[in-house]
Amino acid sequence: MKSYKAGIIGCGSIANAHAKGYKALGIEITAAADISKEQLALFQKNYGIQNLYTNYKVMLEKEDLDIVSICTWPPLHAEMTINSAKSGVRGILCEKPMAVNLAEADAMIEACDEHGVKLAIGHMRRFSEPYAEARKLILSGAIGEVYFIHGVTVGDLLSDGTHIIDMIRFYAGDVPVNWVVGQVDARGKRTRYGHYIEDSSISYFEFENGVRAFLEIGLPYGKQQSNAVQADSSALLPQSTMWWRRGAKYTTVYVHGSEGRIDVGERENPRLRYKGKGDVDWKVPQLKGTIDPFATQIVALIESIERNSEHPSSGQQGRAALEIIMAIHESARRRAKVFLPLSVKGYPLAEMIEKGEI
Repeated sequence: MKSYKAGIIGCGSIANAHAKGYKALGIEITAAADISKEQLALFQKNYGIQNLYTNYKVMLEKEDLDIVSICTWPPLHAEMTINSAKSGVRGILCEKPMAVNLAEADAMIEACDEHGVKLAIGHMRRFSEPYAEARKLILSGAIGEVYFIHGVTVGDLLSDGTHIIDMIRFYAGDVPVNWVVGQVDARGKRTRYGHYIEDSSISYFEFENGVRAFLEIGLPYGKQQSNAVQADSSALLPQSTMWWRRGAKYTTVYVHGSEGRIDVGERENPRLRYKGKGDVDWKVPQLKGTIDPFATQIVALIESIERNSEHPSSGQQGRAALEIIMAIHESARRRAKVFLPLSVKGYPLAEMIEKGEI
């Protein structure tokens, strides 16, 4: 592997996973930026990063970086991606969701295309062993032809559902979606990571190849959920982490094929199982358990840079997942089936909440 220099914007919790990924690959993290001096000091202590900045624009101007990881809250992703692309970096790894509306996502993709920068979105489950192995099983024909996918997770669409939507797309062949029907429940002006969220949602959608999907998102612990996020703050309280961890074990994608079914998710023992044609008992593939999906997505970014190819979790793939989320909200607003491509470029949920329509 050639020598690459990386910088990280935003040094919160998810940035640690990025930093460990770079370190595992022997990639030097030459600089980091965060508005919190305390967070920067901790990051420096943990990873030995010498050049620290409280202004990411100054970092981009002064440092000669090859790759930038953007680990800030979603409302900042577009601005930071665009400025990073203009700075001369070769690759950007932006955390999910890539943006909070399609207008921002389009601007990010346009800026990266204009400046020849490879953009990857942090839907790291594509590189996580159980989910990747499930995809291999599908491609091998282990369950026949996929016709229906059911996804379940905790949290909200932009923060958590984006992962499951990306996996549903992954298992459906990453083909475009024809239409979406969605309904959401949002009680009060709840925010998370700087953007409005819903309390729960259900949705049903169809892909161009005929595969249909049903998605359930929300918490099985209503009391914890109601206390998790305050209307007057975009910061999560400690108990929100508790409810996510308690409920995360319910995160599962069920892939139904003409000859069997695959279950893959965050449950323990096993995380992946399947039944093929004629099987009575579940088959449990042996997983190595040593693959770091954050490191693997960085390797894929470097390969896309060197080969001038599209990243498996490219900006276009990230936009496709975001479009489904926006379509779910828009369907709830219209109380009708929504056909894609979606013409709405804003954030329908935010507009509904601000207007008191939900």
